[in-house]
Amino acid sequence: MNAEVLAMKIGLVEKITFSDGTTLESAIRKQPVEQMVVNEMGAEGNDVGLKAHHGGVDKALFFMSDKTFEHLTSLIGKDFDWQGRAIYGENFIVSGLDEYNVCVGDHYQIGEVIVEVSQPRKPCERLSLNSEHSETQEIVREKGLTGWYVRVLQTGICKKGDKIHRLQQPYPKLNIMHLNQLIAQKPNEAIKADLEEALSCEVLAEAFKRTLRTQLKRIK
Repeated sequence: MNAEVLAMKIGLVEKITFSDGTTLESAIRKQPVEQMVVNEMGAEGNDVGLKAHHGGVDKALFFMSDKTFEHLTSLIGKDFDWQGRAIYGENFIVSGLDEYNVCVGDHYQIGEVIVEVSQPRKPCERLSLNSEHSETQEIVREKGLTGWYVRVLQTGICKKGDKIHRLQQPYPKLNIMHLNQLIAQKPNEAIKADLEEALSCEVLAEAFKRTLRTQLKRIK
């Protein structure tokens, strides 16, 4: 595996007036930094605006592949650059990892830091607001271009350009795209076993399990 940190971004909550006139308290517009001091709740100098849905131990940091960023940006007809301020709320832009080869439960070492993948990101309307495209939220959901959250197992410092080393992958069937597809498609008997398998994963975040349980109930 050849993976690397291409960009890191942090930001505090600020009042933002989006292009449609909506004004919200948000930390989505994170700014690039050269290094990050990581703690169990995320990174020093980083915050989230909507604490009911973002942040916390299970969503300490948000990762996105450079290819996912570019693909999503192309789908909405924009020319955003992942080297600039965050468009999709990303803390990390990385190469060599994406929704197909990253699985829940994976452990990665980045500099001094060790993280564990906890769940895909569930897109909210602020993605549409900040990207200035009304369909961004739905496109992310339909295409599974979500990125992923991690919990921090070992605190420390990581830097732009650090290599990313996979330490373990205990649930190779539970990649991020597979989990996204389980909640994006119409509930049916064909996915029942997959839903049950995902729900049995001890390290999958409870917030995501609630969504899976809802899907499963619709089948039963």
